[in-house]
Amino acid sequence: MKKKIFLYARLLATTAIFFALFKFIPYEQLIEVYSNSDKLYLVLAFFIFYCALSLCVARWRFLLSSLGLTISFREVIYSYYSGLFLNLFFPSYIAGDIFRGFSMSYRHGSLKKVASSILMDRFSGVTALVLLASTCFFFGAEILKDRIVIVTLFILSFFIGISFLIIFSKTFFLLLMSVFKDDSALKRKLVSFHDQLYFFRENPSVFIKALLLSFLSQFLLAWGFFIASLAFGSKINIIYFLILVPIILAIASIPLTIAGAGTREACTVYFFALVGMNKSIGLGIALLNLIFLVSAGILGGVIYVGVYHRRLQLNT
Repeated sequence: MKKKIFLYARLLATTAIFFALFKFIPYEQLIEVYSNSDKLYLVLAFFIFYCALSLCVARWRFLLSSLGLTISFREVIYSYYSGLFLNLFFPSYIAGDIFRGFSMSYRHGSLKKVASSILMDRFSGVTALVLLASTCFFFGAEILKDRIVIVTLFILSFFIGISFLIIFSKTFFLLLMSVFKDDSALKRKLVSFHDQLYFFRENPSVFIKALLLSFLSQFLLAWGFFIASLAFGSKINIIYFLILVPIILAIASIPLTIAGAGTREACTVYFFALVGMNKSIGLGIALLNLIFLVSAGILGGVIYVGVYHRRLQLNT
């Protein structure tokens, strides 16, 4: 019952945000923005988004192989895209990650290894977001001094710092575990799982390579937003996209709405309005990214129904 309540609450939040956005930004303006856009740039932005997604798939396969799970690139694509389909109906990326963990461990075993690969996959992605935004902010701080941006970057950096300590410091992790009873079953499971994660502390080159792939994929996403802005006639400096897009994507990953829809659009409109972008253009860019996510999810649904569910059934 609680799950249904949370789902309905997020549906309501998603609907409310979009209602507010279209109340302040008339849909006629949005239609005009799209009708006057450079369609070649829109196609290019879509292509860049898919290139970034391909790097995410490659990153996960690299993490799996580093943990000793040799899985074909094709099957990793099947699992990853099928997860994207589930993300269309549930908050943030949680459902897709659960499906990835289930499908890979179901076919290849090693649940702890698969789960740790997914956690590190997400952690390296969010870390790359914060590093990209912070680095570009450091070099472009003189052109973007808004307090909200600074506070948001600080909060994200703090979160990454704490997460880094939890994953890579046994002392810090065990200190946190002291809140549980010594004979707690949950504590034993968490400690056992952390032992699997400690592989990345003992093999730092694996995490660094995953982080580099994440950094490149996040750069491509920011570049895709920039190309989309050119399609709508915006002349905003690309440095703003390298600072603001990672912040927007990090906030959109918080499980507040369905697949981050609404949150992503509201943040895009708000943050880019700070640097002079027309709100209808900001909404148009965000909706283009949403269309990309929906198209990738639909493709994932086709892959699951047409191919992947049969492979899963072979294990029954």
